[in-house]
Amino acid sequence: MNVEIRRTCAVLAAVGLGVGAGACGREPEGGAPAPAHVQVQASPEVAALVPDQIKRRGTLRVAIPDTGVPLATKEDGELRGMDPGLAKALAQVMGLKYQPQMIPFSSALPGLQAGRYDISFGEFYVTAERVKVADFVTAWRDFSSFVVRKDAAVKPRSLTDVCGIHVGAMNGSVELKFLNDAQADCKTQGKKPITIQAFPSISAGVLALSSSRVQAVLSNRGGGENAIARGQSFTLVGQIGGGPCATAVARTAYSEQMLKAIRKAYEILMANGAYSKILKANNTSYGAIDNPAVYTSGASLPEYE
Repeated sequence: MNVEIRRTCAVLAAVGLGVGAGACGREPEGGAPAPAHVQVQASPEVAALVPDQIKRRGTLRVAIPDTGVPLATKEDGELRGMDPGLAKALAQVMGLKYQPQMIPFSSALPGLQAGRYDISFGEFYVTAERVKVADFVTAWRDFSSFVVRKDAAVKPRSLTDVCGIHVGAMNGSVELKFLNDAQADCKTQGKKPITIQAFPSISAGVLALSSSRVQAVLSNRGGGENAIARGQSFTLVGQIGGGPCATAVARTAYSEQMLKAIRKAYEILMANGAYSKILKANNTSYGAIDNPAVYTSGASLPEYE
């Protein structure tokens, strides 16, 4: 299946030289997201690749979509999760000051196009539509599952299993596209259409599920696992889609240089162990990769299951 919309994946764009002495992230308790405490040293090799326009500014402007635990959330005024951890490490290895802004997922690519951010996390699937407006560096893998109540009468394992029931997904997400695309299959099989509800975040969808306003939520696997870890009486079923995710990079006059800097930074973070520590601290090690790839306009794109 060629996915034409989000999989947050695009983003794990960071990488650095040496991990600081206090770099080891703690294991989150009860599914709580870990703070971004991994410290990495600036890499002269990566810093030399950073475009002069960004060096002069001295900051890396990072969009952090509000995708929820374990990817990105805000607690006690602090951004937590895999994305803030990777973004901060990326800025450090590039020798830049980390300047994050939490935004709705649907605002990420428009924000890059408008020049408000240099990069955006959000685990984007790399699609033909997306490479029209931004470039990407892969840094993770993911897939989707249905979150349902343990006592649910329907436990769907495929998209056509939800024909005729009420299902939620995050607005702008690949899961929402999966559901919309499945409507044609429901019709072909003579089944009732899916009643689809889009939510601003996975946490909002989970809240609707807990109050029985929807019968299932299609979510990235990590989001579903953390909802369960936090004590919700849910279970995960099915494996939908799956493939490499990427960090989105603003397309500018200096894109080629910026993409080289981000890719090299990732390679360093993966080599020195910072990448694995950040993923482990956020229960996202299941999606680790070891070979970041660059995708831009005209490139052959990855295929998604």
